[in-house]
Amino acid sequence: MTSNEHSEFVRSAFDRCDPQYLRTLREQSGMDLLVLARTACLSVAQIRQLENPSGGTLFYSDAIRRQAYKRLLIILGVEPPLVVDGVVSLQQHEQSTQANLNTLDQIVAMSYLPAMTRPTAAVLRDQLLKLVSHKQALGSLLLLVVAVVVFALNVPQNVLEAVAAVDKQVSSVKVQQPVSVTLATVAAPAAAYTSNACAFSNEALPELSPATARKAGSYVYVVSNSDTQLCLVDGNKQATVVDLKVGESRSIFGSPPWQVSAANLQKVQIYFQGVHVAPTDVAVNRVKLVEVPVAR
Repeated sequence: MTSNEHSEFVRSAFDRCDPQYLRTLREQSGMDLLVLARTACLSVAQIRQLENPSGGTLFYSDAIRRQAYKRLLIILGVEPPLVVDGVVSLQQHEQSTQANLNTLDQIVAMSYLPAMTRPTAAVLRDQLLKLVSHKQALGSLLLLVVAVVVFALNVPQNVLEAVAAVDKQVSSVKVQQPVSVTLATVAAPAAAYTSNACAFSNEALPELSPATARKAGSYVYVVSNSDTQLCLVDGNKQATVVDLKVGESRSIFGSPPWQVSAANLQKVQIYFQGVHVAPTDVAVNRVKLVEVPVAR
């Protein structure tokens, strides 16, 4: 085989994702499946599927599967093909490959990583509940201020007696139960998807569910094709605002069902229960993700 034929064969291997070629390279290198999986930040099952493709897939999309295949070839010593005219340099190729590998690392890790930050909506809700629970103390404090001002102005005694009577009535008021306050009571309508407008909606929204669920509905994975701000509200009415640049992705953890909204929702790829879901109407900017049983 000439050098040109070999170069063309390597290029086609990167394009066609030949499972036999990958398996032969690994066996020739003597690298164990577990060692290769750890080096590539993939699972052993994913590498076996790339070597022996069968029904179903462990990857979120065909593009991610192809990137994983290319990553394994590079680890096994195959030099990636370059464009002769200088359109793509080796450094640019490595940077692009690393960006895709970071996406793969996030997909592998998100299956067991818990949510590390507390949603802003939960913090605001707790503060409002504390404010309501201290309603009686705030009322007494206000009357105390009024009494001090009245005393300083030396008003007649009958006015002081009236203030004392009002204070006694306020003190007798008991809060029967904490008032349930959510961000929806203080947020503006979700016409513009900003951090102040991201809240649970009681409106009837278009429902999306995967045809076959592969994972639990405890998180939503999103990838943006443009600069986008997303609003995600889980089943506990906890809202999360996500700002994404072009090509960025994010996993948001919580409880189903989910409400997802954005000013340009059609430019966002939504993965729910391991499957890509999308509204049929491109004009829809708010959807509801409803969990279905995981296929066994």
